Amino acid sequence: MSSPPTTMPDSNKWELLPYMTVMAVLSASIGGIVAVLGDLRDALGFTDTEIGVIVTAGFLAAFVAQISLARLADRGHGRVMAITGIAISAVALFGMVFVDSVFGWVTCRALLGFAGGLALPGLRRAATVLDPDNVGENVGRLVVGEISGFLLGPIVAALFVVAFGIRAPFLAFAIGMVIFLPFVMRLPVDRGAIDTSRRSAFGLLTIRRLQGALLVVGGYFMMIGAWESVMPVMFKDRGGGALQTGIAFTLLGLPVVFLSPYAGKLADRLGPPKVAIIGTGLVSLSTMLYGYIPGLVWPVVLMVIFGISDAFGFTAAQVAVSRAVVEERQAAALGLMGAVEVLGAALLALPAALVYDSHGAGPAWLLAGFSSFAFIFLGAVRFRGTEPASKMPAPH
Repeated sequence: MSSPPTTMPDSNKWELLPYMTVMAVLSASIGGIVAVLGDLRDALGFTDTEIGVIVTAGFLAAFVAQISLARLADRGHGRVMAITGIAISAVALFGMVFVDSVFGWVTCRALLGFAGGLALPGLRRAATVLDPDNVGENVGRLVVGEISGFLLGPIVAALFVVAFGIRAPFLAFAIGMVIFLPFVMRLPVDRGAIDTSRRSAFGLLTIRRLQGALLVVGGYFMMIGAWESVMPVMFKDRGGGALQTGIAFTLLGLPVVFLSPYAGKLADRLGPPKVAIIGTGLVSLSTMLYGYIPGLVWPVVLMVIFGISDAFGFTAAQVAVSRAVVEERQAAALGLMGAVEVLGAALLALPAALVYDSHGAGPAWLLAGFSSFAFIFLGAVRFRGTEPASKMPAPH
């Protein structure tokens, strides 16, 4: 039996803060776009399906970035990747201020997705190598940064829409990215073990424990894809707008912000697979109810309640990925995780939008919840009988 994890030194907590801040800024821009999709649809005359295509483009571009470039962070390039990601994000957001066509929006959203996919692996690797005895707690703190940005983004975007119009949030976020660049250039140097080989990240897919973790992550993010493509449109159709959507997504993320560090500690103590499967499984089952709960208030209440499960499931799933591989392969594994996140979201974002467009909210949310639960169940099957990387020889 392994000894319990020690308490993380305060100096390590402060060292993680810059990475948390960059995660917050990146996710704020994504969250802000989600909040205004319903208003954007009406302002530019897009269909529900076209909104789904725009959302899917962002997910697929992030997938390409993470699956092809994440391993570079294991070679010490994480800071450069974060700087480049912030710069590309600024360009994409400036583009959104001016484009009117579906093609233009698909291009800008794809650029923004690629930028996030480029920056995330190095940021996540920094959290996992900072203190190997407390990976769960560190990952939980990084999740706090990510979700805090996602909470702030929708509210900021909604207020700018109300005050200045539909284009204003994108201009504000673009300027913010430019101002933020000097901070990113001063990110601390990654002190973890560097991978000096030329191994492909795909070789890690032979690890059964990693397979299980990736299936759980992919299943969870199928729900995220449906939330991003359907929830803003559903809220708009029920009489809401950017402000109501922003408030809803903010309330969804609040439990994640407050509970993620504790979720990481629990994952370190009980084992990440158990916490991840229970947490994400509960969220997937609750997703099936959204289409059958009327109005705006009660769906938001359900989102807040199951935000608790989100906090534990989402955090523990990331810890499970990290614990499945050795230190020098962290970014490669976390890049695979990021690729699976956006691929899972892309797989369901457009189908959910199509079903919503054709058959309404009930069937769309049933599709989302059932598909998600099926992948999480498969992940649970692959986890059985496996051990973390600390008890296995390093992969070649």
